[in-house]
Amino acid sequence: MEEATRRTSRRNLLGRSVALAAGALGVGAVGRVGTAEAARPETRDFQLHGRHFHLQAPTHRAGKLPEKGDRLSAYGELLDRPNGKAVGHFTAAFFALDSPFAGASSLELHTFNLADGTIHGLGSAARGAEGHFAILGGTGRYTGARGSYVANLHLREHGGNGTATFHLTLAG
Repeated sequence: MEEATRRTSRRNLLGRSVALAAGALGVGAVGRVGTAEAARPETRDFQLHGRHFHLQAPTHRAGKLPEKGDRLSAYGELLDRPNGKAVGHFTAAFFALDSPFAGASSLELHTFNLADGTIHGLGSAARGAEGHFAILGGTGRYTGARGSYVANLHLREHGGNGTATFHLTLAG
C-alpha cells in the first residue's frame, strides 16, 4: 500500500507540475500579447499640400533634368488643403543620383517648417514618381517625431505646375 501511495503522490505531483507549467506559459503568452498591443504606437495621418514649388541651383536651367552629381535646392509654400490656408514652408536639399542598380534618381533631405515646429525627412524618388521618405525627427510639437511619408512634387522647372502633396504618418 505504501508503494501505491508513493506512485499516487508522484503522479499527483507530476500532474500538478505540468498543470502549473502550462498555466505559467499561458499567462506569459497573454502577458506578451498584452505588452505587444500596448507597445504598438498610435499613428496620426495627415496631408500637407504645396504651391510655388521650385528646384534651383546656380547652374541649373529650367526644363533640364538634373544629372548625376548635381546638387540642388527646392522650396515651396505648405497649405492645409489644396488652394487652402498657408501653414508653413518647405525646403529641401536635392542630390541627383544615377545608378544602374536602383530606381532612385535622387536623395533628398526635407524640412517642413510649420507654426508649431519642424519635421525633418530623408528619402529618395525616381524621376517623375512619388518618393518615399522616413521621418528623422523634429522640433517643437514634433520633437521625437518618427514615421514616414509619401511625397509627390510637381516642380515648375521640370514642367510641373508647382504643386506638391505630402501624406504623412506620424507614430507615437
